[in-house]
Amino acid sequence: MAVRMRLKRLGRKNRAFYRIGVFDSRTRRDGRAIEELGHYDPLIADEDKKYSLNRERIGYWLSVGALPTETVQSILLKQGIDVPGSGKKRALTPEERATRDADREERKRKRELSMQRKAALSVTKAKMSKEERRAARKAGGA
Repeated sequence: MAVRMRLKRLGRKNRAFYRIGVFDSRTRRDGRAIEELGHYDPLIADEDKKYSLNRERIGYWLSVGALPTETVQSILLKQGIDVPGSGKKRALTPEERATRDADREERKRKRELSMQRKAALSVTKAKMSKEERRAARKAGGA
């Protein structure tokens, strides 16, 4: 039995939303799914609320050979789920994105502090100690 991960259309006319599910490949588009794995609402503006996925079960179905359609594959890659055999790089997961943003903010804050210290020292014409120069260089200030 060939198993596919694909979308099932729900909702009214001009207000569609989709469930992501695992289907036998011979099942009709809106037919009964083997398992529902999440949903996708294209009309919601907030990217975090647009998708709701059961990552654990998606990983299981991908590991046993379920093939996602192109649309489902792009959704999974955007949400940071690696699709074997796709040949495409996945995006960051929301957790990885939050960590990256926190690191960027920390580096930016350190850089600003370093620039403030450097400006204060240049006003007083005092020389920076070796430790201060090293900290400034490490934080990104010249």
